[in-house]
Amino acid sequence: MRKNSFKAALVQMDSGADERRNMWRAEALLDKAATAGASLVVFPETVDYIGTEMREHAKTVPGQWDQFFSSKSKDYGIYIHGGSITQGNDRGNPYNTSLIFGPDGSCICDYKKLHMFDVEVAGGPAYRESDGIEPGNEIVLADTALACFGLSICYDVRFPELYRIMAGNGAEVMIVAANFTRATGQKHWKTLLRARAIENTCYVLACCQCGDKPSFTAHGHSMIISPMGEVLAEGGDEETLVMAWIAPDEVANARQQIPSLGNVRGDVYQLTSRNLRIYSEI
Repeated sequence: MRKNSFKAALVQMDSGADERRNMWRAEALLDKAATAGASLVVFPETVDYIGTEMREHAKTVPGQWDQFFSSKSKDYGIYIHGGSITQGNDRGNPYNTSLIFGPDGSCICDYKKLHMFDVEVAGGPAYRESDGIEPGNEIVLADTALACFGLSICYDVRFPELYRIMAGNGAEVMIVAANFTRATGQKHWKTLLRARAIENTCYVLACCQCGDKPSFTAHGHSMIISPMGEVLAEGGDEETLVMAWIAPDEVANARQQIPSLGNVRGDVYQLTSRNLRIYSEI
């Protein structure tokens, strides 16, 4: 039985090369979010480590970070989306992996980032995520007692087909764990997130890193967006919590008013995937 509404908290962090400091800050902000009544706590991309040796700091699963999130979710009886960690891969480059934990501490699902950030921004450096990260090959949804979540990481947000497929398969809330650059974030971040919410009549929970990283400054400005595209809460440039109430019934209301998902011309075009996993705990 789902709740009528629940409070979500985004933990905007400035993760760096000191993993002990990263976990200490994650714990302090998580404790604050849980004490404030959050039923879901979301972290940003690569919450565990951001430095010049990403591959060397790849994690095993199970390992320290997933056990930390598991313990905290069980202690507080809440859901935790662990942003993403760099997960080791015996066959080659590590994955950029998101994990969700339920109130009993169990890992509900994992998602490996699909789209690699291989770009050249005018007037800025080139980025080639694929040089050090192995992409995943599955679209992942988590159908929980709170809502049905669609999972994505950072650069994924530029691929609307992914979100339309997730919405078409029941996603009510899209989670975006990110480490968006300030250069692109100032121009595109809010526009992309609002578009994903509006076109799929769903909530978007977008949790972003902040602060100076080895190659760029992270944008911050984590935000929670309603199914009608309203920004319900937004962070700034520093570590902070971004919180708002999520009401899954509002998704149904928005989809009734603007039935764009139901008006898809399946006789003319289709968006499908053979690589779709839906984890269900209900």
